[in-house]
Amino acid sequence: MARKVRRIERFEFVSGEPAKALEYMGQLVEAQSGWINFLPGIVEDEERPQSPTGLAALFGFGAPGNVMCTWIPAAQDRRRLDAPKLGIMHPRGQRAAPDLQSLGVPIPVAWRIEQDHPRRGLVLCVPFDAPNASVLEWILRAGAALCCARLTGRWQAEVHLPVS
Repeated sequence: MARKVRRIERFEFVSGEPAKALEYMGQLVEAQSGWINFLPGIVEDEERPQSPTGLAALFGFGAPGNVMCTWIPAAQDRRRLDAPKLGIMHPRGQRAAPDLQSLGVPIPVAWRIEQDHPRRGLVLCVPFDAPNASVLEWILRAGAALCCARLTGRWQAEVHLPVS
């Protein structure tokens, strides 16, 4: 039996021009499968926080000071349809929800916090009826607010397409 493969598409976009990201979000919603990782572009020539060492490096992610936001569409499991989710891995070393509130990017009232951990990140359940455009706009604002590096205004997207 042939092994099924999940293709990955990568592209860059500007936060004010999210059409391609929204197109992929629509495809994944329809398929009820896959996910998208969003990473903000950071200015390369500036000094960043020191790179982690030891176990912190082993379990870390990406460039120091950067964030990674992951969006997952609603998906059917064996018993029910799970709500869309989004996660944010961030370098702040504390809970993200209070930081986002103080940074002017509060978590929308209808969204439920599933996890807010200093090391494992923030995980939110998003209502089924939340428009993709609104969700993506919030993801980009929250990711930019939690990033500890200077941003370029561009974003990298890594789309993990449904298994084919």
